Amino acid sequence: MNFDKTQSDTFITVRQEQVLHLYAKTGLSFWGNSMIAIILALVLSLQTNEEQILYLFIWFGLIIATSIYQLILTTNFHQERVTSKKRIDYWARRYVTISTIMNIVWGSIGILFFPEQMLYQGFLFLSLLSVLLASVPLLALSRATYYLQMSVVLLPIGLYMLWIDDKEHYIMALALLVASLSLFAASNYIYDLLFELQTTQAELLQQANTDQLTRIPNRRQYEQAFKTEWRRCTREDLPISMLLIDVDYFKKYNDRFGHSKGDDCLIQVASRLGNISRRPGDLAARHGGEEFAVLLPNTSLENALMLAERFRISIQRLGIKHPDSKYEVLTVSIGVSSCHPMQHDQSNTDVVFPAMLMNSADNAMYLAKRQGRNCTATQGCGEQRIANILHEEALKDANKAEPENIPQPA
Repeated sequence: MNFDKTQSDTFITVRQEQVLHLYAKTGLSFWGNSMIAIILALVLSLQTNEEQILYLFIWFGLIIATSIYQLILTTNFHQERVTSKKRIDYWARRYVTISTIMNIVWGSIGILFFPEQMLYQGFLFLSLLSVLLASVPLLALSRATYYLQMSVVLLPIGLYMLWIDDKEHYIMALALLVASLSLFAASNYIYDLLFELQTTQAELLQQANTDQLTRIPNRRQYEQAFKTEWRRCTREDLPISMLLIDVDYFKKYNDRFGHSKGDDCLIQVASRLGNISRRPGDLAARHGGEEFAVLLPNTSLENALMLAERFRISIQRLGIKHPDSKYEVLTVSIGVSSCHPMQHDQSNTDVVFPAMLMNSADNAMYLAKRQGRNCTATQGCGEQRIANILHEEALKDANKAEPENIPQPA
């Protein structure tokens, strides 16, 4: 379960990078479309009458309006800081939709303002090809959409050339067909190349985020997910809980049975973590050595404690023999902590930081060890910090009182 989740998260990350790249290039696309539209409008204005000038101006305004709207979408996209698959797909669809509308407007010029002179016709033809070449990055999202945009841009002007019914325009229509087929073949090759790169990138990212022994997420993936879920719980005012799990007397187990058996032991423990991290936002990972960590967004301390205790019992019931443990079977100690992240602003001084949750879970795990192991302990987020502050204040008070207790010489 954890391996499948890691694989899914990896492809989501790659998809997110693709969408980010497309939106990052929106500014360049805006200026490119605007410059081509300005030059083309000026050229066509030399071949249009006064009645068509108004429609040419409207066409130019539509190109600029759709380009500006694309810039607005880009701003909103970057402000949202998209992380979930659902939102990534949503923004990808919006990008595809606006780019398709823009290319439909580009395609309409082939019929509405087809110039009479061959030189201007060739310039119009080259301008439309330039627009399609600038849209090639769309292949990263959808090959079918790009082929659709090729059709709406080039098909109108091609049909119009055939409708004129003369030799010169038949030749131009044939040239358009050859150029379209060449562009189709090139885009198909680019798509295959992008797909291979995407697959390779996903595989490399998955290897970097997966523990090679247990095949569950590693600490790197866990810390990335922790930052993401912390921000989400902060925005939505939800609790977030954390479990830190340590295999009891694992060094003694390794010394007695060898590292091979120790690895098998860790694999069995990791396989049971899927019973805790069942929801999409949950994540269980190997934190290092014989330690595991479980992230539980939107989970209260009571529910996290219940899940931790259920997991502890399931490991004990595996019945893995451990003669060097006082329980004679393999057991785990679990630290549990939970908190409500809060935004840091001037009106609110009760701020909780991510490190406070991690430290509290770590302190709770060592508390479980001190209590005899094979148990679950909790510590509220920030309790250790409060205890340290109280301890420091007590030391200060004690130091102030010491001079008064020193007997004065006679």
